[in-house]
Amino acid sequence: MTGRHRRFIPRLGALVALLVSLGAVGMLLLLPEPTPPRAPGAEWTLGEAYPGVVPRDVAGFVGGGWAYQPMVFLGDGSSLGAATAPDASVVKLVLLGADGRERTLRTLRQSDAVQFGGVVTDGRRIAWLEQTAGADGSGDVKIWTAEIGGAARVLTGDVGDFVFFNSMNDMVINGDRLLWAAAAPTETPRTEIRSVPLGGGSVSVTTVDGGYALAGGDWLVSAITGQTDQTELRHVVTTTRITVDAQPSELITCSPAWCRALVLGGDGGATRIDVMHPDGSGRVRAAAGAVTAALVDVGVLDRWEIYSRPGIGGSELSSQQLLVYDLDTHRLIVVADGVGQVLCRAGVLFWSSGQQETLTWHALDLHRLA
Repeated sequence: MTGRHRRFIPRLGALVALLVSLGAVGMLLLLPEPTPPRAPGAEWTLGEAYPGVVPRDVAGFVGGGWAYQPMVFLGDGSSLGAATAPDASVVKLVLLGADGRERTLRTLRQSDAVQFGGVVTDGRRIAWLEQTAGADGSGDVKIWTAEIGGAARVLTGDVGDFVFFNSMNDMVINGDRLLWAAAAPTETPRTEIRSVPLGGGSVSVTTVDGGYALAGGDWLVSAITGQTDQTELRHVVTTTRITVDAQPSELITCSPAWCRALVLGGDGGATRIDVMHPDGSGRVRAAAGAVTAALVDVGVLDRWEIYSRPGIGGSELSSQQLLVYDLDTHRLIVVADGVGQVLCRAGVLFWSSGQQETLTWHALDLHRLA
């Protein structure tokens, strides 16, 4: 009997499974090494935390050597800032495009002794307070506004005894109105909440007992008074009050969503920074050592704390290290070394590096990190 040999034909499913498994092995060989787990509290660089995110650089000098100081960045990479002539004889308020082109909104002389403050934007409009020496030298204060792409115009001169803290909430755009706080002319502390239509009109004033600053939206926060025992948040519309108690060794500052506790050491310097919600929940240590808050504002965009500490490198005027603490993931991120001035407006963090001819500004849109 002649033997018959069967030809081995593998099943299709088995063959596919084999090819897939071999392909998977090849893929594993090609994949990059996984990032090793971080120890709790370990610091990140900006590139590690957010690959591909790079701050935008803006020259510290524009058009013929005018020193440029940005005051707010807009979503398209342009900025509003003050440009000072090389001989300091003239100061211009300019919109500097992302392409470097300038548009002048205001031109003032050195004798005007101009100071700008409270700069705010909603992406469509800009408003700012402008304080000058005035025609008779006794001082003149006005609030100005401009549509993006439009001309500047005076919004009001009825500003009261305005109270600014170099905060992003010194002036707030709420709908079609502009708001700011002023000290009432009373013996005991009272605060005026002033507002004016952005389209123009008369100023409305609401007065509340106590000393407050705007905290965003319809919230107020008790102004810095040197007292360390208590901080209060107050809602203007509902009159809801939230009291945040501090320990004897703490300084508490708050936004409606977050509070920052500077825990002081025996020499009066901060030894660590804790963060928590105004009701005391979720308290964690954000940073320790020679770290301090770089901004008055707490919890920018309800997500970011901005700190600084002595850095390495840089110049005499730019020697800080800039840190961002993520309130959601509890990561402490080193953003830059050799940092000078630090500001944040409209959710864009910006800082200077270098000095004189090497002065450069760097802008990081915190919306991109969310």
